[in-house]
Amino acid sequence: MRYLALFRGINVGGRNIVKMKELKELFLELGFSDVRSYIQSGNLLFSSDQAISEFSETVTAAFTERFGFSVPIIYRTKDELFSLIENLPFTAEEILEAEMEETNVEHLYVYFSSSEMVPQELSEIGERAIVKSKDIYYLTDRSIRFSKLKPKLNKLTDELTARNWKTVIKLAALLKE
Repeated sequence: MRYLALFRGINVGGRNIVKMKELKELFLELGFSDVRSYIQSGNLLFSSDQAISEFSETVTAAFTERFGFSVPIIYRTKDELFSLIENLPFTAEEILEAEMEETNVEHLYVYFSSSEMVPQELSEIGERAIVKSKDIYYLTDRSIRFSKLKPKLNKLTDELTARNWKTVIKLAALLKE
C-alpha cells in the first residue's frame, strides 16, 4: 500500500528543522520501502504492508526520539488522495475567478486532518472552505496570510496541516509512480 505522510510545522520559519534526508532514513530504518520526500515542508511518500493504525504510534515515537520534538503527522493512502482530488468541490470557474483577484499567490489549498470533522461550509468575503470527512478544501481570492477563515478552520481540530493544490497534485503524481 502506498501512503503519504504530512508533517505539520516542520521547517517553517526556522523552527523544527528536519532534513528530509534524515526523515527518509528514519522511515527506511522503521522498515518502510519506496520512501521518497517532496520539498522541505514535510511530505513523505512510502510503502508498507501495514495499516496506518498499526504504524502511526511507532512513527510518532521514533520521530520524537530522533528529532527531539513532536509534531502531528497526518496520513493518507494513495486512494484517499486520489479521491480528494476527484471530489474537488469548486468549479473551474470559481477557481479562475479567485485567481484573477491576485495573480501572484496560491488560491486553492487543502487542509488535512487525522480525524473526522463535521461536514460544513464556511465563508468570509473572498474565502470559502468546505469540510468533507478529514479534509477541508479552501479557496481564497487573496493571500492565505490575510485569511479571516484560517483561525476558524484551526478550531475545527487540533491537527491540521495545509498544502496548496499544486503540491497536492504533485504528491498524487508521485504516488502513481
